[in-house]
Amino acid sequence: MRQLIFATLLLLPALASSAATPPPVEHFFRHLEFQSIQISPDGQHFAATVPEEAGRSLVVFRRADRKVTGVARFTDAREVSAFSWISANRIAFTITDRVGSRVAPVPRGELFFMNVEGKERVAYAGGNRVTRLVARLQDDDDAAYVIDNVPSQRREEDEAFLYKVNPRNGKSTRIASSPVPNATFLVDVLTGQPVMAWGSRGHRQSEVHTWDRDQESWRKIYAEAEGKAVMMPRGMHPDGVRFYALISASEGPHGLYLISPDGSRELVVRDEVSDPTGFESSLDARSLLAVDFAATGRKRHYLLPDHPDAKLLQALDRTFPGQRVSFVNASLDRQLVVFLVSASHNPGEFYLYDRGQKKAEYLAARAEWIDPELLSPSRPIRYEARDGTAIHGWLTVPKGSSGKDLPLVVLPHGGPHGVHDDGSYNPEVQLLASRGYAVLQPNFRGSGGFGQAFERAGYRRWGTEMMDDISDGTQWAIDEGIADPERVCIAGGSFGAYAALMSVAREPDRYRCAVGLFGAYDLALWYRRGDAKDSSYGIDYLEEVLGDDRGVLGQHSPAQQASRIKAPVMLVAGEKDRRAPPVQSERMAEALREAGKGELIEVFEIGKGEGHGYYAVENNARLYRQMLEFLDRHIGKPDGSG
Repeated sequence: MRQLIFATLLLLPALASSAATPPPVEHFFRHLEFQSIQISPDGQHFAATVPEEAGRSLVVFRRADRKVTGVARFTDAREVSAFSWISANRIAFTITDRVGSRVAPVPRGELFFMNVEGKERVAYAGGNRVTRLVARLQDDDDAAYVIDNVPSQRREEDEAFLYKVNPRNGKSTRIASSPVPNATFLVDVLTGQPVMAWGSRGHRQSEVHTWDRDQESWRKIYAEAEGKAVMMPRGMHPDGVRFYALISASEGPHGLYLISPDGSRELVVRDEVSDPTGFESSLDARSLLAVDFAATGRKRHYLLPDHPDAKLLQALDRTFPGQRVSFVNASLDRQLVVFLVSASHNPGEFYLYDRGQKKAEYLAARAEWIDPELLSPSRPIRYEARDGTAIHGWLTVPKGSSGKDLPLVVLPHGGPHGVHDDGSYNPEVQLLASRGYAVLQPNFRGSGGFGQAFERAGYRRWGTEMMDDISDGTQWAIDEGIADPERVCIAGGSFGAYAALMSVAREPDRYRCAVGLFGAYDLALWYRRGDAKDSSYGIDYLEEVLGDDRGVLGQHSPAQQASRIKAPVMLVAGEKDRRAPPVQSERMAEALREAGKGELIEVFEIGKGEGHGYYAVENNARLYRQMLEFLDRHIGKPDGSG
């Protein structure tokens, strides 16, 4: 583990990178050095997850002299995943494991506890149970509250149970059983009693239940099937009785509501365009302080502006303008606060704020090899689709460029439903910008982040209006003088890969090349091959968003439209991908060959052991070197010389 670098906020060390030389490709895809750094309840220790040769480990070290006191590491295929302090002396953590020939680790069900010396290790649960830590009591060092999810026989539904666990010996007491499958709980951090549970019985069948303390039973206060909207609890009100929840609307974005135990509601805040995209809680986890709206640019609305923690957060917001400041955790007396600063061009930096000294110290960067000063901030954009629908997105241009007449990579996001680009750090975007490409990320209809109606407007419109929105964004960039119309390619992963291939089929003369990473190109095939077919929920979802008309599915499938494609393509799949199995990429390549277009396939790769996206750094580095070479050949220079 490299030594943590500490400096006062005003004396941050300058990184020794040269603006003349872009960072190596590997730098953008290395695993984060510090996924999280947290301070102990007594303020005497830090804990952090760090990568080592054998995998990610958990390291505990003293705040006073930075001396390591304890380590949790594994010598086999297991590694530490997430962690949380339970008391001044004990910490809980979960692990992942590499199964078979898979490259990426997968979560395991166990929860481990250890002391600050890395000793007295205790394991809880495991087997077919998946355990999640949900709360610890503020004044009880011998209690952790966890959710155990136990899969049913068909493995479509999980039964959820709330347990109180002793972190010293792993013994547990059941507190409550969820009244709805696939559930999570909200727990009162003062009493350890459940406050509410929410989950789903299937597609479009979510429910919210509150705990009646007098009757010691659950009471259903909302059902999606009855209300035709989704209620998503987000945190408690300071009165300890009411809670905040997102509720979808028939038109426009989701609103944040204050919900009473009887189910009555009161609107708190609702943006004109963006759904709430993030939340900040008080450091004692008892109150919701603020809500973020980031789909169209970063905005923060304070619910409790006079709360001491909210005042601190506001001061930090002013200190780091244009970036997102979020609390990580704090000492029990809330005098020492760890917070994270991040932005589109900053993977994240951890700081420690001392309320007594009114001073912040720099702790460490998530990726110290990335210099934010060399990267390119993304900016929000808006344009109108051909039918007048407002489309929002993000544009990134190379740092130091004029921002005009640039080669453009259109980069539709994956998903597509419920997902949106929000201007967060994206290594793919930053890599492309560092090599001289402008990058357009359109939030086409069907995207999440803009309300239920906008998302559902993309249902069964994958190959039509959703593609129109992407095309209209490309035309906007050309009309604004940002993009050279002769140097435009389209690329993406998952749904973005589908969009890339569908776009060059629909408009053969608009794009000079297309990159499809881990995509599905034959929609009818998805009903037979892939993980969606394994559950009734998955089948219901496909039928809702795609439909089951084979004629329409064929019209909306790039593999069925291969004869129209003129642009060179790059296709990459993961051998172990169950969401978009490699047979999808094979089908796309086969369709091009059958159409006499086999010469357009310039790159075809199936990553051994990889899944829905590459995990290994060396595999990502190789993939993106190939992608840069591919782009350079086709749009890298005005004369096409690459």
